Amino acid sequence: PRPAAPPPAEEAEEPELPTDESDASHDPDASETADAAEEARPAPEATRQVPVQKRPVIPPPPAQERPAPAAAAAAAAAPAAPAAAPAPLAPLPTVRRNGYDKVAVDARLRQLATEHSELAQRAGRAESRVAALETELVEARTQAQEAETPSYASLGGRASAMLRLAEEEAAEMRAVAQRDADEIREQAARDAQAIKADASREVEDQRIVHTKELDDTRARVMTEAEQERSNAKAQSADLLASAQREADQLRLAAQQEVTELRTGSQRDAEQSKAAVDREVQEARRMLAVDRERLAREANEHHQSALGETKRLVEEAETRATSAEERAREATQQATEARAQAQTEAEGIVTRARREADQIVKAANTQAESIIASGDSERERQVAALRSEVDRLAKRRDAITAQLASLRDVVAGFGDEDA
Repeated sequence: PRPAAPPPAEEAEEPELPTDESDASHDPDASETADAAEEARPAPEATRQVPVQKRPVIPPPPAQERPAPAAAAAAAAAPAAPAAAPAPLAPLPTVRRNGYDKVAVDARLRQLATEHSELAQRAGRAESRVAALETELVEARTQAQEAETPSYASLGGRASAMLRLAEEEAAEMRAVAQRDADEIREQAARDAQAIKADASREVEDQRIVHTKELDDTRARVMTEAEQERSNAKAQSADLLASAQREADQLRLAAQQEVTELRTGSQRDAEQSKAAVDREVQEARRMLAVDRERLAREANEHHQSALGETKRLVEEAETRATSAEERAREATQQATEARAQAQTEAEGIVTRARREADQIVKAANTQAESIIASGDSERERQVAALRSEVDRLAKRRDAITAQLASLRDVVAGFGDEDA
């Protein structure tokens, strides 16, 4: 059976010789021999400095308990086994117009960066493990070199036997250490290769997965953006066509409404003009009848003439009120008319003013002729007629002002349309 493995390098001491303490303390030859052996021992080689954290060297187990090389390789490579494949990432949310959610993409990039950092840390740990194994190998070599001793054949009997026994034990320990060192070196090389291969493969797999995810994400985002762009263009075209149709419909309806309003305004203006003409003619006729009747029956029917004049005045006021009401209605309708209504209103104003002037002029002429007759009764009648004429002139001015206001309103609508 293989002897027990040597203690760790940090705690390794010079092997004690199987000597009797009493003999060693009283035998000067043994002490001198030990001193000579200590001086003759070659100095150990300087160990190679490895810039890694020093770890305690674990002694190898006895031969009966030492695992097989394949099992040792599997156990050494176990810490560096590739990590489980990362869970599939959730699909990125999509938004309209921009094509993707910037917050979600940034979070995904941070997640990928974190995984890359973890892989880098694992690769660093694997390199540290390789460096530690190399350190153990160097320490094993150092122990093997320190176990070498010179020949003590020239020394005395008992000391020579003791030294030979120690040398044999040291040789056996060297052989064991050399075998352990070879195994450790081979295992370390296998572990290093396996760790490097696993780390490279894992990094490459992660890079491929992340690259594929980024490519898929980019392609999906581009596809969704293109779809959104196409949908937006289609919606814009539909909205534009719908807006054009509605605008055409509104334009047609406005044109029809303007035409109807212009026609209605023209019709109302013509009706108002006809009504005003009829009223003026009726007033002229009534004034002519009144003049003839007053001229013929002035002396006999003064009271009845006054009553008739009053009735005529009331009728004239009624007609003026009706004309004023119709003028207000015409004004309300004319507010919805356009430039044509303005022109027509101005024509109506001009004609009404001209006709009113003619009526006033005729009344003044009649009054002057009556005054010229010198009849006092007729002067009173003329005064009454002049009062009536003044009242009608005031009514004319009011109607003129209303028509001017109507013209201003129509002009204001024309400015708003412009």
